[in-house]
Amino acid sequence: MLALILFFGGSLINAQQFPLTSHYVFNGYSLDPGFAGIFTTGEATFTYRKDWTSINGSPTTIRANGFGKIHPNMYLGGELLNDKVDIFNRFKANLNYTYRLQLADIQYLNFSFWGSLYQSSINLNGVNADPNDPLIIDQTKLNGTDLNAGFSLVYNRNTFIIGFGMPTLFQTKDAYLNQASGKFAFDQEMLFHISNRFKLNPDWQLQPFLMWSRTNNSPSVIDISATLFYLEKYWCTMLYRNSKLLALGIGGELYRGLSMAYSYEIGMGGINSKSGGSHEVSIGFRFGAKEKQKYVPRIKGKSTGHSGDRFPQPTEYDIRRAE
Repeated sequence: MLALILFFGGSLINAQQFPLTSHYVFNGYSLDPGFAGIFTTGEATFTYRKDWTSINGSPTTIRANGFGKIHPNMYLGGELLNDKVDIFNRFKANLNYTYRLQLADIQYLNFSFWGSLYQSSINLNGVNADPNDPLIIDQTKLNGTDLNAGFSLVYNRNTFIIGFGMPTLFQTKDAYLNQASGKFAFDQEMLFHISNRFKLNPDWQLQPFLMWSRTNNSPSVIDISATLFYLEKYWCTMLYRNSKLLALGIGGELYRGLSMAYSYEIGMGGINSKSGGSHEVSIGFRFGAKEKQKYVPRIKGKSTGHSGDRFPQPTEYDIRRAE
């Protein structure tokens, strides 16, 4: 059984290094802290996720994150996350800083970087092993503490957003040597995402979203989703993940910035098809929401015959976002 623990610590635990979520359409900050300041000056979100509900000891993830504006073009935020998988538990505390640079009237580039503290443990009380083994004698837990960092760059022009980053920048020596030995290895991760929101008519909008992430020595995760918005307050989402998983979600604003979202994930093959599905629910509050885009007439037109007088052309506009 001890060999199983070491395998679990070196392989399966590493696979759970980054808990997955399908709620980044609702809470972009949970995917990439570079989303800070794009649509609001501050947010706070709480999320509960239960994976593989028909399997005992299946993953349970609780996270709380948020950010706020601390200075013009500067945002400070963080995240607390606890991920439990049977006898394994990982806690993460993250502190993030984002600088928002204006490139043009409606074009911005966000520079974001963060530091993370990880506390990982294995509960040995749930393991059937030789109590005299030197590795576990007189111990009830195996513990490990790690520090890491990450960064991202996110560009947005109105509702078009594209970003790239490394959520975990440093690879531990154990991960590099592909060894666990009772410790808790970390691999580097890369992240890319692109999305845009298209206006179908005055009431309806459609947002396609592509997300790609890759951890060293692990398969890529690819999400393709589409979210339909009504009055910019209510939405429904369909997401497909390349691990043969389909997620269906709904959400909406409950009251003046207070919103809630729920999704159910269905396995379409492999272990996911026998897992019983996954549930995820989030509740969030957005404060300091930015004003809707303003359409400012450009002062340009033919002379009226009076010196210095010009009438605006009603068909030409500058799109300006209020800060």
